[in-house]
Amino acid sequence: MAGMRIFMILLALALAGLGAADQRALWWRFRDPAANEPSDSAYRSKRIVAFLCAAVMMGMVLWTFTW
Repeated sequence: MAGMRIFMILLALALAGLGAADQRALWWRFRDPAANEPSDSAYRSKRIVAFLCAAVMMGMVLWTFTW
């Protein structure tokens, strides 16, 4: 069970890191620069979803492993 806890915490940290990273830099690093760039609201929604997933994952860790 400790391994699962560590995995979930590391996944939550990775999601929080993706949320904190510059979304525009991530887009242009892995995509063709000639492609259409997403809108600012698309960048914002990706960031919000990453932080929400990280928060849910930490909530699952606390709820599952503290009872």
